[in-house]
Amino acid sequence: MSSTPRIRALIAGTALAAALALPPSFAAASSELDGASVGKTAEEITASLVAQGYEVRKVKPEDGMLEAYAMKDGKRYEVYVDATTGMVAKVSEED
Repeated sequence: MSSTPRIRALIAGTALAAALALPPSFAAASSELDGASVGKTAEEITASLVAQGYEVRKVKPEDGMLEAYAMKDGKRYEVYVDATTGMVAKVSEED
């Protein structure tokens, strides 16, 4: 019996495991901001994001958080910040 099918199965299983390990919304911006401390006020959040290369369009309260609408590298992002801790809770890339 040849070991070729076993090797193929091992490679396929390893590739699948690696793909599943990535978060579904994997993006450079979300990985650089997830869990980052960016500030507790609209002004602090804006300054922090601008310092990281974002163009901040608006920051407003939403669902108990501060939501920043920002652009970077031609992509639009919504950055949700916990106003009590100043930490980024979620980053969504918009189409």
